[in-house]
Amino acid sequence: MTSPRPESVTCLACRRHARAEHLSLAEQMARLGGMPGATVTGAQVAGVVEHHRDLARRFVDGTGHTG
Repeated sequence: MTSPRPESVTCLACRRHARAEHLSLAEQMARLGGMPGATVTGAQVAGVVEHHRDLARRFVDGTGHTG
């Protein structure tokens, strides 16, 4: 079973996949949140986008540091 904590995922392929998926979701949310008729505020969208981008960063090396 894969851990929900990025720092605990040891499989490199799983880490890469999760990173890509979280980045993709962040981009989708950013696009959808800006559409006319969206039922969420810009601040809510920004929070969700940042959350998924942060998770993606944490999958890079397990510490949250990208460099």
